[in-house]
Amino acid sequence: MAGCTCENWTIQDLSCALRDMHKDSKRIVVPMFQRGKRWKKDQEHKFIDSVIKGYPVGTMLFYETFEDNKRTYILVDGLQRGNSIKKYMTSPTEFFYDDSISDELCASILELISKSDESEYVTVRNILSEFIKEQKTFKNLQYYEVAKKIAEKFSAGYEPIGEIIEIIKAFFEERQALYDKIASTVIPVIVYNGDENNLPEIFDRINSQGTPLDPYEVYAASWPVNQRYTIANSEIIECVVRKYDTFIEDDFVIHGYNREEMRSKKAVNAFEYLFGLSKYLVNKYSILAFNTGLSDDTVNSLGFELVNACLNDTDRIKTLYKNLQTIDVNAFEQALYKSIDFVAESISIVTKFKGNSRSANKLFHSKYQILSMISTTFKEMYEHGNYTTISPQWNDRKHMLSKNLMLYYVYDIITNYWSEGGTNKIHSAAKPNRYMIQISSRTWMVALDSFFEKSMLRAETKKVASLKSEEYVILNCIYLNTFTAMDQLSIEKFDVEHIAPKDQVRRLIEACQGEGLPISCIANLCYLPEYINRSKRDRNFYQDKKYLQHINLQEVECKYSFTESEDLEWMDMPYEKMEDFEVLKDYYTDYCTKRFDRLKHLLCDSLSIEYEKIDTQTDVVQEVVLPKQEERNPGKQVKFADKCILKLAQAMGKDLIKVGRSSYKTKDSNKGFIITTSKMYIQGSREKYWFAYRKNPLKDIQGCEEQYVVYGCKDESTIILLPISEIEKRLDCINISKDEDGNIVHWHMVFFKDKNGKMAWLLSKPQLEEIDITDYQLED
Repeated sequence: MAGCTCENWTIQDLSCALRDMHKDSKRIVVPMFQRGKRWKKDQEHKFIDSVIKGYPVGTMLFYETFEDNKRTYILVDGLQRGNSIKKYMTSPTEFFYDDSISDELCASILELISKSDESEYVTVRNILSEFIKEQKTFKNLQYYEVAKKIAEKFSAGYEPIGEIIEIIKAFFEERQALYDKIASTVIPVIVYNGDENNLPEIFDRINSQGTPLDPYEVYAASWPVNQRYTIANSEIIECVVRKYDTFIEDDFVIHGYNREEMRSKKAVNAFEYLFGLSKYLVNKYSILAFNTGLSDDTVNSLGFELVNACLNDTDRIKTLYKNLQTIDVNAFEQALYKSIDFVAESISIVTKFKGNSRSANKLFHSKYQILSMISTTFKEMYEHGNYTTISPQWNDRKHMLSKNLMLYYVYDIITNYWSEGGTNKIHSAAKPNRYMIQISSRTWMVALDSFFEKSMLRAETKKVASLKSEEYVILNCIYLNTFTAMDQLSIEKFDVEHIAPKDQVRRLIEACQGEGLPISCIANLCYLPEYINRSKRDRNFYQDKKYLQHINLQEVECKYSFTESEDLEWMDMPYEKMEDFEVLKDYYTDYCTKRFDRLKHLLCDSLSIEYEKIDTQTDVVQEVVLPKQEERNPGKQVKFADKCILKLAQAMGKDLIKVGRSSYKTKDSNKGFIITTSKMYIQGSREKYWFAYRKNPLKDIQGCEEQYVVYGCKDESTIILLPISEIEKRLDCINISKDEDGNIVHWHMVFFKDKNGKMAWLLSKPQLEEIDITDYQLED
């Protein structure tokens, strides 16, 4: 009658039988449904440590049979423990720990060389550990060299070497005695001698009750072992061969495995096929390169999940083998490859350009996202069961699907759609086909704005956030229309650059003891050719004059940065006190908000999305020509600079024409204005305003009889209309900022406003002086 018996095996017996070397003609083999060798070194060491300490280590389960007149035991449960035992018995020194060397041993050695400092223990331990790790066993060791090394390390000469040898010898002889004791330690083994066909079910039951097995490895036991599929793809067969060969390389015997027969017949069971297909897919397709570093005998679940998503409408992987029984596996496989190729090509305009990733295998997407796209495409391309002929509806739907796959690829990454849901979400995306539903422009705007707002919540100081997939994908989309095909294929040519350089922004934050800014916000990022970025160092585009001499600034602005010099003027302002941080934060937020709006336009243009302005309480950018009086809406919020322009136009009694980024003229060109604004600082009891006076904007209003700089101080109630002639005649009295070559970059215009509304202009040379400019204030 079939049943189970209990046997006692020593660790020495187990090790020999696992290596097919047992004296009683016993051997232990590994069944083909077994999982890989999963334990890490620390788990193996912990198990051996438990054996050394005499802790219970559980039982092992064998199935007893006879093959070639040898009693053969199939290892049903206990592979990880068996592998650890075999490793220890073969190479016990691999399980030697530094803490196995006691303080007493170190002290006795140091005493011989007249040392007593406990800090020297670590030196002794390192020398002894290094010595023993070079040995395979503790037997017949030669100790002279290691004793000499210790003596030389402490400059003790040759005299104590003999005594050091005796101490070390006694210690390692104790280790050998411990090894012999462990070799004779008994492990209980349960031997089953019933029907061999029950083994998979037994394995399944054992490993579904708390043991942390990979679920796909449990399927190997519950799926038919002897039902075979002839596979055309020899690379898949080789993946299966490598799995079993890793066991053979460790001196295991695989029950029922014949390498050459598997290669010649190319016949594998369902689990082996999907095991090999998984390995093949992650190596062949860069978009599927998940968990590429797994060992040859470890399951990668990707193939199981993808095939199930293609053949099933629900998450029924445990019975997936039944679907494989009803189809032409090789035809299915070729159809699967075509679906993967279609998806890869559809999203390639986003994925092929890797920015400053030096790896061509950088994945922006999650595993379940890409599996959803492939499986849904597969179901569109082929009718269930017929994988040799394309579905009749495919030609009518493929162009729309291709476009939408790319759009959903970007949208799902930006919104982090696949962060939850797992395999169930894959199936829900196909019912109905989610990727055939167009994403509305408003949905895009909400997604982009939400992403931007979330990124603006970061407070980075010394540690700046690393770029995530979302940032890379947005940048790749933005530059689709900007970069050439060769640009996008390059993986060496471009860097992701912080427009407001991170090191400089960090210094500004530290200067006013701020809590941090979102330095790596998407609005502060761009792609730059590597040679341009590296030459610029930690300055922004407009600060390093030597850098500007070697690059085409207009090309940088139009093709890469999408900025103008005025966008970064705030970086030149002084931030010295704690209260200045709020000013810095306001400037940086305005800069990011403005540039992100430009990025949204560029992304929409690249992806053919209709840009939709969502009415919120955010500021509105004015058009080139200011609205007429009757068109003005006093209830609608506009930017501070535009409010200043509007008030100026009202004061002039006429509309103004925009002639530059911040330059305006009256229609008769009689008067020209340069518009600039400042946040408010507090100094003592007065309000302080800082502006940069630059020569460059003046060219926009050349020819105007009257030329002014319009200084907006905090809000439109305080606007100074200062003639440029008054500024020019006092330039020698104003502090300046210079570049590395000594050229003037800008002059520092500093105004004060007291509690009574009096405005003063600070001159710094030859001594501090304040000029009353209250009369230059623009009246309501």
